[in-house]
Amino acid sequence: MSAGYRQEAVLSDYAFADVLAAETTTRTVSLAAFTQTPASYRSSALAVVEAGPENPQDLVSAYRALCAPVLFVIEGDQVSTWQVKGEPPDTLLEKTHIDQLPALFEKNREQWEPDAIHRAKSIGAINPAYQLDFVDIGLLPAIEGETHTKLERLLEGMLHSIQEFPQDSVDPQLLFPLAFRLLAVKVLRDRGHAEAQQWTPDDVGELLRGIEAFYGLGALLENAGAPQPELLSAAWDHLSSGISFANISSEDLALVYENVLVTAETRKHFGTHTTPRQLAEYAVARLELSRFPPDELLVYEPFAGAAPFLVSALRHMRDTLPRDWSDSQRHEFLIQHIAGDEIDSFAREVAMLSLILADYPNRNGWSIGRHDLFAESVLDSRLENRNIVVCNPPFQDFEDLERERYPITQRFFSKPLAVLDATLDRHPLALAFVLPRSFILNKKFARARKRVEQLYADIELVALPDNLFRESRIESALLIARGRRNGNVRETVLRSTEVFRHGRDEFLKSGKVTTQRVLERPMPDVPSGNLWIPPLGAVWEQLSELPRLDEFLTAHRGIEWQSNQSQRWSQEPQTGYRLGLHSAHQFRQFVLKEPVWLDCREPGLRGNAIRREWDNPKLITNAVRVSQHAWRLAACLDTKGLVCSQQFIGIWPRSPLSVTELLAFAAILNGPVANGFLSTHAQGWGVRISSLREIPIPQPLPVRAGELVREYCSLLSAGSISGRSAQKAADLLTQIDAAVLDAYDLPLRVERELLDYFRDENRPIAHDWPHWAENALVPGLTLAEHITHELESQGGWVHKVFTPLPDGEADALREYGE
Repeated sequence: MSAGYRQEAVLSDYAFADVLAAETTTRTVSLAAFTQTPASYRSSALAVVEAGPENPQDLVSAYRALCAPVLFVIEGDQVSTWQVKGEPPDTLLEKTHIDQLPALFEKNREQWEPDAIHRAKSIGAINPAYQLDFVDIGLLPAIEGETHTKLERLLEGMLHSIQEFPQDSVDPQLLFPLAFRLLAVKVLRDRGHAEAQQWTPDDVGELLRGIEAFYGLGALLENAGAPQPELLSAAWDHLSSGISFANISSEDLALVYENVLVTAETRKHFGTHTTPRQLAEYAVARLELSRFPPDELLVYEPFAGAAPFLVSALRHMRDTLPRDWSDSQRHEFLIQHIAGDEIDSFAREVAMLSLILADYPNRNGWSIGRHDLFAESVLDSRLENRNIVVCNPPFQDFEDLERERYPITQRFFSKPLAVLDATLDRHPLALAFVLPRSFILNKKFARARKRVEQLYADIELVALPDNLFRESRIESALLIARGRRNGNVRETVLRSTEVFRHGRDEFLKSGKVTTQRVLERPMPDVPSGNLWIPPLGAVWEQLSELPRLDEFLTAHRGIEWQSNQSQRWSQEPQTGYRLGLHSAHQFRQFVLKEPVWLDCREPGLRGNAIRREWDNPKLITNAVRVSQHAWRLAACLDTKGLVCSQQFIGIWPRSPLSVTELLAFAAILNGPVANGFLSTHAQGWGVRISSLREIPIPQPLPVRAGELVREYCSLLSAGSISGRSAQKAADLLTQIDAAVLDAYDLPLRVERELLDYFRDENRPIAHDWPHWAENALVPGLTLAEHITHELESQGGWVHKVFTPLPDGEADALREYGE
């Protein structure tokens, strides 16, 4: 095999783990060529197998886990060349006589050479300029996802074996480095490392001493509280009998090691945090480090934790280094160009061991600095000369004691804002930051967003679901900025990316996002800081000329207490108490909760909300989101004069409205336009009154919707909703939505985009309700057209309009078009 592959990168009888098989399976190819060493599925390029009795398609599919984009199948004196894809069927590219192989390689030399395939596999999915027709961009993510799944299961089993030690027999701080040593032993043995082959495979003590000598690590078994070697036999047996690590990327081992072995207990005990491996990988991949000369890059991760960004950066930078460099040359280069800091000793050790794993087959040489980065001038000095900054900073605000200790708190209340601002002061070539979700739109971060816009021409914001992090339910976002401006760059490319809750697992497995919007715009003289492209842009453009809710209704938050709200209500009337709504928990659209008695004595209240006209007819809606994503509002009519707590918003008409008109406004607030507007224009758990006031209102008001709401509420109040009554309620709700949408008069395509936005979302209502698409969306018709049977009322207009032309007229039109 030629085409420019180094001798040590072409391996005979290469065995690898089939991570796509249900059971632990090892397969072997006659010959495999890799773009670089050490060999792994990430660097596999070409492979040769002998034909067997099975169908050629099945044979190629059986070797998919090798992740070689081109597979040659030898059948007697014939050679078939196959393109291997992420999903079957694979593609037969050509078939030739074996004597013609030299000519075949010569014809495909440029495409099959190592650098071309390596670039296509590693960055082709991000940069189309490096894509090759025969390299399926879905192959690598498919193998990567299954590899991580199998590795996680294997490591979790080993961890379970270790955790079964008697609690008083092992120092818990030793468990993590112990797991690393066993994992590193398996890496060296499965890859056939000469030194590791000399260690007795069933003597755990000898294996541990061998790996410690190899990496220059401390003698773990000599520590007080270390387990006896015989206690480790079960863990080693489980690990050593698992899938082979021979074809698995060392970076994958490092990232899975950190994610699996840094458990919730260790995070709580040692105070370390973790970043999902796929989030770090997505961020570093989007930085496109390959665009820069390698010797110019100086990557830095402050608050590194277990250093997931550095592990990803290590792989991406190594991919850019000259192919003829040895492993030791790459190692020496990388340790000079990658650095991180972490104050926690446990997390720092995790980071160092992860980098060692990722840097196989090199010996140790990695270190993570120990610095209190919030101390005066420390972060500034550590950022000096570092031009790629990747970070998941602490999300909290500074505490009182920290505000006394750190001068930086005189300028910043928020820790992530302080870190980001210090980084922007250094004008790095590119940066990737995990930040609170509020960074996207919140005014608190407006200045930082303006600085980012001023400094960078290519900016991506990724809205992440609150269930992305295993140990936290905080909403977060990812900021990726690159393309540092010079005087000639006056355009800005914005990317607004989202990973929905239902897309979490797919993102963590393959890095696939749910949706992405791209906009290119001129750079204004004064940066606006508006970096987020709201979803449903076509909807808001269509409705931009409509009046806003604030022109018709005035909204105010409910009453607040100076002490704990939970103690300010009662089931029984008391002096100074008034009937009202206390908790928005389980609040439902159109349904007024059973009221309780609220403490309305003014000495215990904060603000003047109690002086609002609570006795007057009004709408009440939640002040805290009622769902995780698209559905934000649950509004209902109140004619009983109820008072509301701060968990609700009262909405009064600016001029007198009938009950039917108020119900029409309730239909609007509970409909897809209002909820879509709030979910795309405001972040955070609260419903912002400023955003509520900007909801577009159709003209004229859909009074028919109000009449339908009256009928709907009457049905709900009649008793239990199930069976036929539930179906009738669902049908009525669809009719209400149709009446509201008809008033907005959106084009069919735009309306369908809006309704699709709510697919798979749970609506906060009092009964089962299917998405409109399940029974009310008909191709070519708006929701209102379908509901009101306009197709029938217009006498089959579709068939009249689209009656086929007579043959002669059709032929004439065809000739004219040609």
